[in-house]
Amino acid sequence: MFYLVLFFAARCFAAPQEIDLANGEWPPLLGANLPQYGYASQIVSRAFALENIHVKYRFYPWKRALDEARRGNVQGSLLWIDNAERRQDFLYSQPVYRSKVVLFFNRDRPIDWSQLDDLKGHRLGVTHGYYYGKALTQLIQSQQLQSDIGINDAQNFAKLLAKRIDAFPCEEAVGMHLIRHNLGSKALEQINISTQIIHEEPMYLLISRKTPNAELLLQRFNQGLAKMHASGELNAILNGCPTALRQKYASLIRKGC
Repeated sequence: MFYLVLFFAARCFAAPQEIDLANGEWPPLLGANLPQYGYASQIVSRAFALENIHVKYRFYPWKRALDEARRGNVQGSLLWIDNAERRQDFLYSQPVYRSKVVLFFNRDRPIDWSQLDDLKGHRLGVTHGYYYGKALTQLIQSQQLQSDIGINDAQNFAKLLAKRIDAFPCEEAVGMHLIRHNLGSKALEQINISTQIIHEEPMYLLISRKTPNAELLLQRFNQGLAKMHASGELNAILNGCPTALRQKYASLIRKGC
């Protein structure tokens, strides 16, 4: 009887744990219709899988994704930048992805700049709810830079192609994916990309503080992520995207082909 109890206890311990995470649309990193739900989702799923945890994603608009996790209806959400307000409701993982925001502009209306102050007087498209770093935000708030707010990145690229704005700061891999897959060859001919980075910062998995054993769950994720670092698996995923996108698409965009 004792061995039977041990057998079933071992079976229960070995059974994969399942968790639900709120996700959103940010191709090629996140998306309901992308292979493995996008490269960032692939990283999160694999890190948990190494700790015998299976992830189910629920896709929502971004505000609702965060609210669902904050209320504890799901265990967490991905990907988010750090801020003090969110830390009241969430635990932050080790960095999953490092976002790089660059400047997209019209090839026949080039912008020569080396620092953000050089952009003063220009009209930039910005996407509602997105953060572009402290320095650029201050230039916009002080009206040294004109801003034209769009509801999403695609709308801002449409305004850029129509020359209603001078430039559009966008996450590099996301912008290049959008141009390549949604806007077509004409956009590749018209749009160029700066080599300078407007803003960069790490992005994280958030675990809701309302999740039972939230700290243990986060610890297991971080352990899985560390294993991916050590084995080279994390770099292999990132070398598929966005590094490959940066090398391939940026070259195509700059050449205009």
